[in-house]
Amino acid sequence: MGRGRKAVGGIFAAAAAAATVRAAVARPPEPPPAPPGRPDRYGWRHAEIFHTIRGDGAPALLLHDLYTGASGLEMAPLGDQLAEEFRIYTADLPGFGRSGRPSMRYGPDFFFDAIVEFVRHVIERPTLLIGCGLSAAYATEAAVRLGNLVSGVVMLAPPEAEGPGLLEAPTWRPLVYQGLRSPLGAAYHWWHASPGWRKTSLRRLLAVEPADLETRAEQLSRSARQPGGRWALWSLWSGDLAWDPRPALARLGAPALVLWGSEAQTNPLAPEHYHAVRPDITQQVVPGTARWPHVDAPDTVAAEIKRWWAAEGPANAPSPNPTSEE
Repeated sequence: MGRGRKAVGGIFAAAAAAATVRAAVARPPEPPPAPPGRPDRYGWRHAEIFHTIRGDGAPALLLHDLYTGASGLEMAPLGDQLAEEFRIYTADLPGFGRSGRPSMRYGPDFFFDAIVEFVRHVIERPTLLIGCGLSAAYATEAAVRLGNLVSGVVMLAPPEAEGPGLLEAPTWRPLVYQGLRSPLGAAYHWWHASPGWRKTSLRRLLAVEPADLETRAEQLSRSARQPGGRWALWSLWSGDLAWDPRPALARLGAPALVLWGSEAQTNPLAPEHYHAVRPDITQQVVPGTARWPHVDAPDTVAAEIKRWWAAEGPANAPSPNPTSEE
């Protein structure tokens, strides 16, 4: 009888949690502020891509990392520092922020295509791609496909081949995804998007706790709880979006820069793994930063990018990039 009562109680508790989530989803909060700049939308065939534009000069596309509550707002401080020298496009990747969130299973190819077509049809000029985490991996693959429409790639704390952030695909990935699509998965998404969880996550990702931690956590929570926000996250949590950028990096014709956080709990051999496939790559460790060096120290990261761009940018290229792949 005791076990039976516990089982029945568990079923009722799960049902109540799912009902609570459904009621909350029906009343989504206001989205957080958009990044600075002129807002615009690109009508990509799979989903609208929201972005802002500001500054003059060579175009640079800023791409946020992928996580609960992700949006282009993450890249705003770096964009502030680069807007005097570049024409800054700050995008919300599909499935995140203010962009469209199609109800589908996401994969890396989905993001490759989004970046490629955004550059081809919106920017239409050789572009510097700047990505963080997984978006850095996607930007590198997209750059190979774009060929001479890419002037360079900046990878901020990209995925690692070994250690934390393991890239290997688990055999149980499909089972995890199906489990996340259940009512319990929807409830987990809602709890994971809570301001408390987002605050804990920010503390792990940043070297120094910012004074506006509460505001940032609340903005991430609002972004994560927009309609359709769980679809991309289910694919992320199940491992579907993992991608090793090193094969693309080895084929990349454009110059590349990798920046690491000095205090990030990462694999210390990661820079050597990137050097092995691209010996001419420029790599720097940004002091006083953790997993997101561009958020911890946007001025320092921007200075490194500008210094590298002055030395390795198109003005110093000995020959044009390879022809764009079709």
